[in-house]
Amino acid sequence: MQSSEAGSGESDTGLVRSDVLLAGFLTSLPIDGASVSVVTLAGSHSTVSSSDALATLLEQLQYDLGEGPHYRALEMRRPVLVPDVRVADHSEWPMFGHALVQTEARAVFSFPLRIGAATVGVVDLYRLSPGELSNLDVTRAAAIAGAVAGKAAAYGAADAEGDGRHDSALVAGTRRHVHQATGMMSVQLDTTVTDAFSRLRGHAYATGRSVDEVASDVVARVLDFSEPATGSETP
Repeated sequence: MQSSEAGSGESDTGLVRSDVLLAGFLTSLPIDGASVSVVTLAGSHSTVSSSDALATLLEQLQYDLGEGPHYRALEMRRPVLVPDVRVADHSEWPMFGHALVQTEARAVFSFPLRIGAATVGVVDLYRLSPGELSNLDVTRAAAIAGAVAGKAAAYGAADAEGDGRHDSALVAGTRRHVHQATGMMSVQLDTTVTDAFSRLRGHAYATGRSVDEVASDVVARVLDFSEPATGSETP
């Protein structure tokens, strides 16, 4: 584990979560960082643990763009392995691929978190040097993912009820402000929540900002999608 979390202002509960969810991956696999996210049947996305800033960035980029190995693992319910991001075919996630090669990550691996037949989230792993995971590593990672899936889902549920640790610069948590902003935008635009979130994500991409940042502006009423767009703030 990275020692930076200890001085980040996180609660003791937050530190325990990170240790419980990530320790197995970080100590048993040839990786440099990891993050764990959970999803609900309604599509709500919560990041419950992240080892470091790069792991957070990789998760944030995929969340903002709505594509990447993370989403492919969630959709296919199987591991998605990219052992060398510089030479990989990114046609399935072109926008994320373009952003990925500009980061320090040189290999990324996503494993679904499954409880029985249900997929409750994804663990995203990265390496600072290219290289495949061995068959044993893949088997081990899948086993660890299965072992922590229940804890991850429980932490996500606790956060959704307001009983978990607060969002932080390192871990975005339940992104309550994103859900609130999406609801506000659905009213402003007289559309569905799904279409409102697509509009929010599109605006973030067009303006070079994160979904979280744009959502915060909507909640703070700095940005109102019911008003005529002007200049570069075109949604």
